[in-house]
Amino acid sequence: MDLNQAIEFDPSSTSSPQNNEFVPVTPIVLPSDQPPKEDVEEVQNSRLQLQKRSLALFWYQQMMDMQNLSAFKSSHQLPLARIKKIMKSNKAVKMISAETPILFSKACELFIMELTVRAWLRAEEAKRRTLQRCDIARAISQNDTLDFLDGVISLKNHKEMIMRSPELQKLMMKLPMSSTEFNYGSASKGVEPAEKEK
Repeated sequence: MDLNQAIEFDPSSTSSPQNNEFVPVTPIVLPSDQPPKEDVEEVQNSRLQLQKRSLALFWYQQMMDMQNLSAFKSSHQLPLARIKKIMKSNKAVKMISAETPILFSKACELFIMELTVRAWLRAEEAKRRTLQRCDIARAISQNDTLDFLDGVISLKNHKEMIMRSPELQKLMMKLPMSSTEFNYGSASKGVEPAEKEK
């Protein structure tokens, strides 16, 4: 057979007629974009276990550091004079022993470090490597022992602060993110050039 020859095709000469009717098929339910409920619960449980292990490891390390008494008394991350001044701001306090500011300094350090660990876990959940104000607010809102800080730092207060500041409102209009995921660090960087131009 020569491939260069033209072959004429007559559709009426086909032996079987074309069937344009579709065969009724029962619809198959395809998995949606959301994972099954069991998987979501499993992921949440594994995150909770990871958070508990991280906090347990943090407190274990802190206890080991505190058992080294010489390092506990000599290294202070917070200024003792300022702590003493804050303590004396209460009129009822007349005298403060030498150990008290050291103890308060260490308590404040531990508080700050634990809050940072909790906020860092929230940042990792969001697959970020930068700690943001919203991470701290979420860490506070998700822990019953930190309820006393709800009025100090929260996502609600953060939104209100943005709404009061015209410069931040303009900046938010330019940013491609939602107000709940507002990057506090980039806002301060973004506001500085505008202030320098004035």
